[in-house]
Amino acid sequence: MAQTWWRRIPISIRWIIGIVVVLILIIITADLINWNAARGLVARIVSRHLGRRVDIGGPLRVHLLSSTPGASVGQLTIANPDWAKGGDFLDVAHIDFTLQLSQLLRGHLVFRTLDIEQPKLDLRRDASQRANWDFTPPGTPPNQQPTKLPAIRHFVLRGGTVDIDDAIQKLSFHGTVAAHQSGSLHEHEPFGLDGQGTLNKQPFKMSLQGGPLLDVDPDKPYHFQLKLDAGPSKANIDGSITKPFDFGQFDAKVEVQGQNLANLYYLTGVPLPLTAPYHVSLAIHRAGMHFAVDDLAGKIGNSDVAAHGALDFNREGRPALKVSVTSKSLNLRDLGIAVGADVPQQADATGAPQAPAPQAGPTSALLLPTYKFQFDRLVKLDAGVDFHADSVQTQSVPIKAVDFKLKLDHGLLDVQPLDFDLPLGKLTGNIRLDTRSKSPQTAIDFRLTDVKLDQFKSKNATESPLSGELKSHIHLEGQGNSVHDIAADSNGTIAAVIPNGEVRKSFAELTGINVINGLGLLLSGNKKTATIRCGVAEFEVKDGDAQVARLIVDTEPVLITGKGHLTFSDEALDIDISGKPKKLRLTRIRAPINVRGTLLHPTVGIAVQDVAKQGAIAAAAGVLLTPVGALIAFIDPGLAKDQNCAALLNDAGSKP
Repeated sequence: MAQTWWRRIPISIRWIIGIVVVLILIIITADLINWNAARGLVARIVSRHLGRRVDIGGPLRVHLLSSTPGASVGQLTIANPDWAKGGDFLDVAHIDFTLQLSQLLRGHLVFRTLDIEQPKLDLRRDASQRANWDFTPPGTPPNQQPTKLPAIRHFVLRGGTVDIDDAIQKLSFHGTVAAHQSGSLHEHEPFGLDGQGTLNKQPFKMSLQGGPLLDVDPDKPYHFQLKLDAGPSKANIDGSITKPFDFGQFDAKVEVQGQNLANLYYLTGVPLPLTAPYHVSLAIHRAGMHFAVDDLAGKIGNSDVAAHGALDFNREGRPALKVSVTSKSLNLRDLGIAVGADVPQQADATGAPQAPAPQAGPTSALLLPTYKFQFDRLVKLDAGVDFHADSVQTQSVPIKAVDFKLKLDHGLLDVQPLDFDLPLGKLTGNIRLDTRSKSPQTAIDFRLTDVKLDQFKSKNATESPLSGELKSHIHLEGQGNSVHDIAADSNGTIAAVIPNGEVRKSFAELTGINVINGLGLLLSGNKKTATIRCGVAEFEVKDGDAQVARLIVDTEPVLITGKGHLTFSDEALDIDISGKPKKLRLTRIRAPINVRGTLLHPTVGIAVQDVAKQGAIAAAAGVLLTPVGALIAFIDPGLAKDQNCAALLNDAGSKP
């Protein structure tokens, strides 16, 4: 009869009744167990589950038959994995907690009380990205989801230490934490967490202030303030967690300043470019693995910046950054710092040194930046960047605007196009950097088009030394970790042409000697200009040695030619320029103009030995010749013919 009655109950109800009965039996039985005597068995079960050695050295008490079930554990240790070579991941003197059964029945894990005494946390990650806080089985992709902790009504944390040894971020940190939240006397006291130690061999301090953890409402935002002081970088963060203890949802306003944005890599894990000292603010909204960045504004060096974008992480935890950056007024020097200009090299290239602030004076005897980049960081991030500057601050080169698009994909960086708009003309090109090999490979390709030379002149000059239109094409490929190293290894072509124009007498101001008279460019001393019929300069670059393949400037009165080379390794110049008049000149010196020195400090002069030799010949000839004949010895009797500029341009244009 009873069996028939039981079968009449729906099977779903029978399952619920059965589960409730089993739970009641488990609770009653569990409350009668001597847990302290069974702590060894409990530790072994937990060890098997975690794959780590777990020890309970102190008393173990469990209370399940209560509206606030809980447990008390003394001397709990969780060991590090075998690869970490000893030590404990976690060592806690005592843990005491109770849960809210009413919330547990609703599917929410809420601690009514949590009391932790003297925790010692040791976080380690090696160069192969094995982390001791990852408890997933070997071969399982690590969980990249944001941390979500249960809410805590009453929290007490007494002392504690944190040690971090991270080979990926080159981070070594030792800090102490202290927090006390007790509701017995001061229920509205804010939560505080303070830590200090070292980050990237620099002093590190952290101060966290949050709202009271007592009676936290899981459905209301939790406000916090965080201050970070990491050597030359400082950050103030004012934010709120949408759902308390769920770090996957929060909003924050961030103010950050420092000597170089590149140093934020050690705080964020995101490789940022070298910059001048900066002070910027931004708003961050996190939703899971998506970080929206809005209202970024501030100053980098002497340039203003504004930006918005997003940072996303895929299932494997790989970050992808997309950002749009604008500047109303860009300082050209600030842009140059991004490629290492004026940035001193770190003293310790093997560790994780801070990127120093750029210096006002030169950091090297070379013109091309020698700063060695850590290109290995670029493999860790994918990025797409759009940049636009409305105007550019520069001392001598007129630039109206700058635009470029940057794409970074698994260590392959493309900047294309890179455009500099001049008032008259344009410089456009692309840069390709492949960091996937041991020695990074770089290729650059730039073209100058329709550039009017009249716009280039010194700060105090009333006129430009040259006029006409300049066209140029540069294609170089090389390898290395700095701009200088890449140039010193490069192969390719540098070519420039001036189809027509004028050389003005003020050109002599650029050299310190009267180049115009020395080359016989002027027919007479009172003539201020010489017409350029055609000019071609071409350098063939092999292993960093740029040889003059063609250097011809055909003016109305004279044909100028050159020979020599430039070595990028030491940036030494060794170029000779000669002039051959097309008409008989009585005052021209035959000696060539020598261009020596370096790119940073070039020197221009007349070959003294050739002048003395020419004078000796003239003196000897004067014995036999008339005075006019003696003067002729100072000039070149050969007359050059006009050059076919179209042919020269066509020949130069055939080069890559």
